[in-house]
Amino acid sequence: METWGVYPEAVVGHSSGEIAAAYAAGLLTAEEAIKVAYFRGQACATKQDAVALGMLAAGLGPEEIKGYLDAEGQQVQIGCYNSPNSVTLSGDRAELERIRDRLVQDGYFARMLLVNFAYHSKHMVEPAMSYEEMLRKNCGASPSRKQDARMFSSVSGKLQDRDCDADYWKTNMISPVRFDEAVREMVAGRDGADFLIEIGPSGALAGPVAQIKKALGDKGSNIQYCSASARGKDSIKSLFDVAGRLFVASSPIALSKVNQSQDSAAEPPSVIVDLPNYKWNHLTKYWHESESSKDWRFRKYPHHDLLGSKILGTSWNAPSWKKTLRVENLHWLRDHRVSRYPSTSFMTNACCSTDGSGDHLPRCWIHRHGSRSSLPSSSGYRSH
Repeated sequence: METWGVYPEAVVGHSSGEIAAAYAAGLLTAEEAIKVAYFRGQACATKQDAVALGMLAAGLGPEEIKGYLDAEGQQVQIGCYNSPNSVTLSGDRAELERIRDRLVQDGYFARMLLVNFAYHSKHMVEPAMSYEEMLRKNCGASPSRKQDARMFSSVSGKLQDRDCDADYWKTNMISPVRFDEAVREMVAGRDGADFLIEIGPSGALAGPVAQIKKALGDKGSNIQYCSASARGKDSIKSLFDVAGRLFVASSPIALSKVNQSQDSAAEPPSVIVDLPNYKWNHLTKYWHESESSKDWRFRKYPHHDLLGSKILGTSWNAPSWKKTLRVENLHWLRDHRVSRYPSTSFMTNACCSTDGSGDHLPRCWIHRHGSRSSLPSSSGYRSH
C-alpha cells in the first residue's frame, strides 16, 4: 500500500490483529511486531488445560446472547463484541457446543471456530502472564518509530492513549475484543474514517463492519469498505479492486505504481495506436423511439409566448398546443386586465398554430384557471 502512495489515517485491529494495527500506526517497529506475534503463540503452546476449550461465533448481539449463558459466566463468556448483531463466545468447548445447538434450533447463526483456546477470557490468565514475561525479556521498553496514524484500541474501545508495551499485550490476550466500540470511535466526528480497508486473509470482518455501518444510519451509508484479500480469489485481483475503489473515491493513489510490472526485465507498457477499426454491423436497427421523443428532438418551432409548444406526440394533422400564461412570466399581460381573455390573443393563437400551408384549420381552446375574472399573477390561462 505504501508503494502505491496509500497511507492510513486511523487503524483498528481485531484480537491479535492489533499487532498489525500498532505497526501500521507506527507504535511498533517491524521487528517488535514480529516478536509480539511470535511470543503470543509460544505462550499459548505451553498451556495445558484439563478441559477442552474453544470459541463460538454467534449471530446475536450482546444483550440477546445473555439468555443462552449461565448466570455466573463461569464456563462461557463473551470474548468478542464484533458488532450490534454479532459476538464471539469463549470457554468450555462442551458448553459452547450445547449453546451452538440451541442457537441453531432457534434459527440463529452459530459456528465453532477452528481454535483450541478460549482467547479473551479468564482461561487465558496463565498464558498471559507467561506472555508478558517473554515480552519483557525480549522486547524493548518503548517503540522506536514515530506514530504515523491514530490507533483505536479494541481493548478499551477508545483512541489508544498508552504505550503498546508488554502489559498492554497481556491485557489484549485476556480482555474481550471491543471491536464494535473501536470502529464506531474511529468513524465518528468530522475527521472520522470514511474508507475502510481490511488487511486480512479473507475479509472475515465484512459482516460485522456492514452491521456497524447499518447501525450508524446515514453516517454509515457514506462509509466504504473493501478487503485486500478474499477467500478463493487471487490476492492480486483483490488488491487491484482496492486500488480501483480508492481511485473512484478520489483518494490519492499512484496508478502508475499499481500498474507497474514486478518483473524488472519487462519493458515498460506503451499505448497501442495501430489497432484495426472495428467493423460495425448496421444491418439490423435496434433503436426504438416514441413519437413524443421525435417531436422533442426535431421540434419545428420555438416556444411561443402565447401559444406555447405543441403537445408532444399529437398529430400534425390536428396539433394541440399547450401554454400556461402567467403575469410574472409575461409582464405585458398586465395591460390586458379585461373581463375576458383578449380577443387579439385568440387571433394570435389561431394564426401561430397553423403551419401556413392551409391544409388544416387550427384549433384553440382557452381554459380559465383561477377564481377572478381578470388576469392576476397567481393564475393564468392554458391554451390547447
